[in-house]
Amino acid sequence: MRKALEGLVSEGLLARRRGAGTFVVGGRVEKSFSKLSSFSEDMELRGRTPSSIWVSRTAGAVTAEEALSLGLWPGSQVYRVNRIRYADGTSMAFEYSTVPGFCLASKNVVQESLDEVPGQAGFRPVRALQRLRAVAVTADQAQALSVEAGQPSLFIERRSFLADGRTVEFTQSYYRGDAYDLAADLSDLQRRLSSPDRGGGQPGGH
Repeated sequence: MRKALEGLVSEGLLARRRGAGTFVVGGRVEKSFSKLSSFSEDMELRGRTPSSIWVSRTAGAVTAEEALSLGLWPGSQVYRVNRIRYADGTSMAFEYSTVPGFCLASKNVVQESLDEVPGQAGFRPVRALQRLRAVAVTADQAQALSVEAGQPSLFIERRSFLADGRTVEFTQSYYRGDAYDLAADLSDLQRRLSSPDRGGGQPGGH
């Protein structure tokens, strides 16, 4: 039994904590970077139960950064919602979202899910632009995510667009670096590299 437990620990399936015991390690989540999906959809597809804790829900005039990201005039109203995202009760990400005033009737209409509210009002995004970089979490973010300050995280900035080109969401998310892997489907790239005009599928042959 001892050898079996040691094998599971070495494989990363169990973790030992001094003075506390041995625990099952939650599996890493593979975050697709090649399709538009919400946090809740990602978790449900993996058989995990998503939930959120709202940190704040406020309304106010757009900031310079928000105006640039959302394509709004100075003075436009926006709604800001900050939340901690969980999977099976484990903290996974800290999100800061800003939504243009025309998308919501008020900040109070956001209850369980921000992802569904704009769509119900007829403002469902059809595409998004995402940027990623590695950053260290701040002390406040670390406390919210139950990790150590300075721990690496995946910072993903996303802007979501309507079919007419208007921006309907600007979100900055800090995903726990110890819980996420990024994945992208490169099948189209492989098809183009193998096409006849690429020299019979010899990448780098030109």
